[in-house]
Amino acid sequence: MSTPDTTTPTTADVTRAFLERLGAQDADGLGELFADEVDWFVPGDPRVTPWTGRRSRRGEVPDYFHVLWAALEPGASTVSVEAVVTAGEDSAVFAVFDHVAAPTGRAFHTDVAVRLTVTGGKITRMHLHEDTAAVAAAFTV
Repeated sequence: MSTPDTTTPTTADVTRAFLERLGAQDADGLGELFADEVDWFVPGDPRVTPWTGRRSRRGEVPDYFHVLWAALEPGASTVSVEAVVTAGEDSAVFAVFDHVAAPTGRAFHTDVAVRLTVTGGKITRMHLHEDTAAVAAAFTV
């Protein structure tokens, strides 16, 4: 009988760390959770919401969060994680985001699903699914 590998974090461990660092707004710590190459996608129009789009390298992860958080009114955000489902290398986080767009002062609400894939203890895929129309409306001047 083989002994389980306890040195490589599990998908559940990495997902938990992702949520903790997200809540602490630890952009550099979030970056450490990702593999060198990543399949990253956040839908939206980069002309309206400059943090959206595709990324492919770990070094791009902290910048994403810095740009996103700078666009939100400080202290006016609520993130409620409703469920986390983990199966093998994949996890899905279901949450609700309530934010205020700093440039316009408009509040917005969106249900969110985040798909993470963890391979060898590092996140190799992060896809965010949200109400892009609500987000864009809040940021459109």
